[in-house]
Amino acid sequence: MSTTGTTYTRAHAIKDQALIEADPGIADDLQLPAPVAMTEAVYRDCIAVPDGYQWETGIRLDETEREWDLLLTVSVAIKAAAGSGRPSRLAVTLYRVPADGVSREAQRVTLVAEASPGDQGERVITIMRPTERLPY
Repeated sequence: MSTTGTTYTRAHAIKDQALIEADPGIADDLQLPAPVAMTEAVYRDCIAVPDGYQWETGIRLDETEREWDLLLTVSVAIKAAAGSGRPSRLAVTLYRVPADGVSREAQRVTLVAEASPGDQGERVITIMRPTERLPY
C-alpha cells in the first residue's frame, strides 16, 4: 500500500493505531515466537475497557487480563500447529465477555494470527478478524 509516494509500513500502521502492539512482557512470558500486534477492531472487541466503564453485572473487567487471555490463546494455537510447518495464517478461538456492560457470559469469537515479514524482514505476528487483511 502506498500513501503519497511512500510505502505504508507496519510502523505506520502502529503509529496510526490501525495496529495496536501487544504488551511485550506478556508476549515474552508466553514465549510467543515474534513481536505481536492486533488490529484496532480486535483490540476494541477483545481487550479494551472504555474509560469510566461500569459493570452493571458485577463482573470485573481488566485489560491486562483480557490481553493475557488473548495472547495465551494465540500462543497455545501456535505451539499446537508447530508440527504442521507453521502455517502463516492460523485460526484461533477465544471466549471473552463483551465489554457492553450487560453480558455476563463469555462469547466465542474467531480470530486469525498471521505470521508475516515486518518492516525489516523480521518475523512478526498480527492478530485480526478472519475477514481482515494486514493493514500494511
